[in-house]
Amino acid sequence: MHRNLRGIEWFLKSYLTYPHPLYGSFKVTHRCNMRCPFCDAWRIKKPDLPLKEVFKIIERLADSTITVLSLEGGEPTLRKDIGEIIKYAHQCSFYLFMTTNGTLLYKFPLEKYAKYMDFLNISIDEGHNNLYLFDELKKYTSIIRVTVQTVVTKNDLDSLRWKVEKTAKAGARILIMPAVHFPNTPDLSPDKKEIFKLLTNLKKEFGDIIVTTQAFINSLVNHYTCKSYSLMVESNGDIIYPCSVIGWKVGNLLHNDLKTILESKEAKKARKTMENCQRECTLYLHAETSQFNNIKNLATYIKEVVTGHKLGIINFLKYP
Repeated sequence: MHRNLRGIEWFLKSYLTYPHPLYGSFKVTHRCNMRCPFCDAWRIKKPDLPLKEVFKIIERLADSTITVLSLEGGEPTLRKDIGEIIKYAHQCSFYLFMTTNGTLLYKFPLEKYAKYMDFLNISIDEGHNNLYLFDELKKYTSIIRVTVQTVVTKNDLDSLRWKVEKTAKAGARILIMPAVHFPNTPDLSPDKKEIFKLLTNLKKEFGDIIVTTQAFINSLVNHYTCKSYSLMVESNGDIIYPCSVIGWKVGNLLHNDLKTILESKEAKKARKTMENCQRECTLYLHAETSQFNNIKNLATYIKEVVTGHKLGIINFLKYP
């Protein structure tokens, strides 16, 4: 199915029946060359699947309402076959991108695989110890649309403006996410009122260069309830649902299709847990997509994506 038709199917189903996922996060590996303190991906020991089984998972995601797919990890470029995975996912018609810490991109043939992705997501922040990549962004924005993903902890709020300025000058966009306190990580979450004020001011100044929506920013200080519009697939095919904070394994895509898994008793129990959750932990994957339950917020998000990419091109040309 074409990705636009799949998106329309998601919209119709989600407003008529239980929430269907729109966004898929597929951790093609848990292996990573970094040990970021706020991240739990590298702490989880699960094996990589052989390429044939990775393809099967992608096929089953394509045979659902998943419209946007992020190939991530761990560090996805540690897989020698990541290029083949990118090509196959492209053939299955997703809005597709890869999320990487960027430190191994110098030996990844980006020019070869850029045409198969809608954009590249590069995680850059103090936790990744790769701030030097801000000065190398133009190397990549000349090849593909780039979004910088930066996690903000309570220790690095003061450097956020600098990151946004660097991103804008490189012709990229930036996704700003507050650190989340996972059960097995230290609590590095920033003060919600403080980061709300900072993000609101930056959003007014830099506009759609900042991917993080005002609706998400408002959720930092307002009550909200997450919806299961996003889905996480582990490197072995496990579905952790409804989210990685309160969720648990409800099935495996190697054993069942996604529809069967999401209609199971375990998945229904998981959705009920999310409906009753009062943590308001601002886990971006769910706290942002949950705002799409409001049609105005969804329309604003789509508009910002389009205009944001245009601004990125203008800034790329503006700052040689």
